[in-house]
Order: sequence, then structure tokens, then C-alpha cells
Amino acid sequence: MTKALFLPKKNQKTNVMTKAPHFIFKSCRFEPEEQTVFLDYAYSSGQTFTEIISFPDAKTVFTPTERDILDRILHSLHLAAGISYYKAYCSPHIIIETQAISRAEADFFYKFYLLGLGEFSVENDLDLREVINFPADRTETPHPRPLTLKPMNAVPIGGGKDSLVSLEILRKSPQPFRPIAINAGPPILDVIARADCASPILIRRKLDPALFQLNEQGAYNGHVPITGILSFIMAFAAILYDYDTVVMSNEQSANEGNMVKNGLAINHQYSKSLEFEQDFSHFIQKHITPDFKYFSLLRPLSESGIAALFSRTEKYFPTFKSCNRNFHISEGMRQYGWCCDCPKCRFVYLALAPFIGKSGIIEIFGRDMLNDNAQEEGFRELLGLKGHKPFECVGEIGECRLLLKSLSLMPEWQDSRLVPLLAAEIKESGLSLPDLTAASLKKYPDHNLPVEFERMLDDFIGS
Repeated sequence: MTKALFLPKKNQKTNVMTKAPHFIFKSCRFEPEEQTVFLDYAYSSGQTFTEIISFPDAKTVFTPTERDILDRILHSLHLAAGISYYKAYCSPHIIIETQAISRAEADFFYKFYLLGLGEFSVENDLDLREVINFPADRTETPHPRPLTLKPMNAVPIGGGKDSLVSLEILRKSPQPFRPIAINAGPPILDVIARADCASPILIRRKLDPALFQLNEQGAYNGHVPITGILSFIMAFAAILYDYDTVVMSNEQSANEGNMVKNGLAINHQYSKSLEFEQDFSHFIQKHITPDFKYFSLLRPLSESGIAALFSRTEKYFPTFKSCNRNFHISEGMRQYGWCCDCPKCRFVYLALAPFIGKSGIIEIFGRDMLNDNAQEEGFRELLGLKGHKPFECVGEIGECRLLLKSLSLMPEWQDSRLVPLLAAEIKESGLSLPDLTAASLKKYPDHNLPVEFERMLDDFIGS
């Protein structure tokens, strides 16, 4: 069924949606000898794109079953990665030339695009509910096939505190693991080196430069569900590098959205949420193979709980980085370090401040961000005192308020101007450091952890 095109009433870019009425998934292929995937897309207006994903040191010989499952994941990866190109014009008609998909598959990708482009829709004043249209031309849903993979955990490393906590939990367990990273720059390579882990898997993803040219010409641009795209890449890589589990490091706080618009909950971290984790796991196990596992080791914890655990791992303090300027999609625009002027820097500073202490956190960031008048409005957004929760990977408003209020009870923070100023506007009570730590490490029940991994988390919390 073709869905009607929704044209926003107040948008200077409204005509962009009509420039290319069809978005086309042209072809996808894996060249084992080159250890490379090629994903081809096009618009009916003539623009074409090829995305290239490279898998260095991957194996090149596969069984017939492995080839079949690789082909299935490849086609799904093709659909998932296409969101980066689809968003340029948000075409109301989608054509898939590589395969026919079932209603269940079409529904999965409709939801992935709709919620994954939630922030993008807000920033571009769009309503995509009646625009996104994946054609369901296959009458039967494909059945999953069994697959024998080595018992091994791939741990995605992003350079920030969360994945390093997961890494340390696994280091203290009998579980075998390998770090995995996609487009690893200096911050990620530095923390992997400091972790002293053998055999990291380093994958490269290159978007077509033609996409950036379209953006410069006025096409739509904005946030995409990058974690979701990378999850499909890592599912494909499971066969290439022989691992059966991806251990993510997404927390309970990722479930909280930023705002509601057009009846939809808009969550910058949608593809880090429990909802996506469950949808993705179900999709792989029901349509591709039941023998690939995907879950977040840190889901039972809030961001502040992870911060409390990370404060014990001092060896990473000089090298970890969470500021997104380190990971800009264009390597030439990356700025390594802490910018100290973005929502991510503000939140990480606030989250770690009680647990690391004032002198320690200033040594990491190079300044006291809570004594900087220029940061007041940004902290107000984190605390729910202004606007809406920032479109960034930050903690819940409630936990930010508890962190700030608790800092106001600590003598060393009372001369940082923003601490008493903002604390006076927060009605909730703060906690002493021991009580704050205990509250932060309280586990939430909603997660998908296997029993043995939950036990590993409990052991690490109690160590």
C-alpha cells in the first residue's frame, strides 16, 4: 500500500521532498577476496551513491550455510545503511531492486527509519509517518537458519567511559572477548592500547562523498541511528571474524526520550534503547539465525551508575574521550580532546564529578566547567530547567538533578559558581557521596542480560 506524501506547512525546504520521488536500493555485494562490502543506492532524479565497508583480516572462505546467512545479513545491512542517503530527500516511494521483503521485514525497517529519524524530523520540521514506505512484496517471511559460530564476545569500543566499563567487566571474567571498532580514530585506538587487549577488530566504513555534496546543495541533513547501522555491520562481521555475541554498553538512561512531537516520542538515543535492542535481536533471530546474540551488558544501570564504576578505572582517565567532535563523520573536521562546550562534555563532567572529585575531573577536562558562566544555559537544559533534554547521548534529567544537588552538599564544589546557583532551583534533595554511589548502582529490572552476564556485572559492582 502506497502511503500519502506529507508536506510540512512551514518549511523552507519543503520542495526538497519532491526533487526525487523515488529512492532506490540498487545493489549490494560482498567481495571476499577484497574483504569489502559495496552498497549501492540511487534517487530517481539521477544521484547515485556507493558506500564501502572494509573488513581487514577477515576470513575469505565460507561454507554454503555461511554464504547464505551472509547474503541475508548483507541485504538487511543494505536497507539499514540506506537511511543515511534516504534522508537527503525523504522520498515517498522506495524501490528495492535487490530482493523482495516480507511484511514483517518492511515493518521493522519502517519503524527503524521513522524512530531513527525522529530527531532529524524535528530539526527539519517534517512528519515522516506517511512518507516512509517500504514495499512488502514477499508473501512469506524467511525462516532463520542455524549457524555454528565460535563462543566469543565482540565488545564495541567507542572511546568513552561506557564501553570501557564493559571491557573491564569482561577482563575480570572467564568470558573470551575481542574489542571491535568501526572507523577507529586516535581516541579509540588509544583506549584499546591502554586496555592491552589482543586482536582488536577494526572495520572501516566510508560514506559516499556525493552525499556531502548534496547536503551542501540544500538537501536534508541531520542525525541518523548510527548505533543501529553499526549493529547490522557487526552482525555481518560475526561470520567474518567468528564470534557469536555482541556485547553492547548501552545504559538504562538511553531509554528516556527528549520530547514528543506529532504523537511520537523523539529519542536521540533510539538505536541505543532497550526497545531497539529487543527489536534488532528479534529481527536477527527470527529472520536470519538464532545463533547470534546481541545485548547490552550495562542496561541494568543508569549513566550515573556507569560513571561510579568508571571512576575506579583510573588508567583510562588520560585517554578516554566522549566529546563527539572526536568522532565527526568527516575525518578532516575531527577535533581530538574535550571541547568543554557541548552537551556531551557537560554531562560527562557532571556525571563523573562526584565520584572522581574536583581536582581529578579538572585534570581530565582542563577546566572547571561548573565555574564557567558560559556553560550555565547548557547545564540548565541537562537539568530540565530550560527547553528540552539535549539531542545528545546524555543521562536522564532526574539523575542530572540528583548529581548536581549532591555536588552542592560537597564542600569542594561550593565555590564553583554554577553549583549553588542551579542547586537552588532544584527541589529534590541531594545525597552524600556514599548514598549517591549506592543509589546510582541500583539495578533496573528491564534488560536482556543472560544470567551469567548479570552475575558478572554484579561481581564487578561489588568488587
